[in-house]
Amino acid sequence: MHKTIATALLLMALPFVAFATDNAELRALKQADQTDRSDPMLSDKWPDVLQRDAQRRKRVLEILQAGGLTTAWDYYNAALVMQHGRSSDDIRLAHSLSTIAATLDPKHPSAKWLMAASWDRLMLRFKQPQWYGTQSIQDDSGKFVLYTVHPDAVTDADRVALGVPTLAQAQAEADRANTDK
Repeated sequence: MHKTIATALLLMALPFVAFATDNAELRALKQADQTDRSDPMLSDKWPDVLQRDAQRRKRVLEILQAGGLTTAWDYYNAALVMQHGRSSDDIRLAHSLSTIAATLDPKHPSAKWLMAASWDRLMLRFKQPQWYGTQSIQDDSGKFVLYTVHPDAVTDADRVALGVPTLAQAQAEADRANTDK
């Protein structure tokens, strides 16, 4: 019953979403989030980044509560900011928002990837094997390693369909991170 109502509401909203414009503030919040993470000296500035992350998440929640998300890009931008949250609730919200983005626009270039990445990040938080192979961690020696992957959860074809690298490609990326140090 609830699924039928939710589907009907989504279908009724689609014509309005098609004419909606992206929220410029959400785009700017996402861009600031990504700019912070592109700094090669990030480790020296991490406390400042975490503080700005918290401010951005707070603002995203205010925009969400005010009904300011209308397009797939709005949901994606909000999800990416929330993905860098410190709590499981932040990451759960990121997963929900990215799922909505991918539902509103199945051809969105990054929403499906973020669905997979947020799911994997939740699994990491709960100390469960990830499914897609999007999360690397540093081991005790400081070496980047692919966080444990559940071997039967999804296939490489499933990963590729979501814009996620195959497991071999993900492992190669983790290995490359070690040579870039």
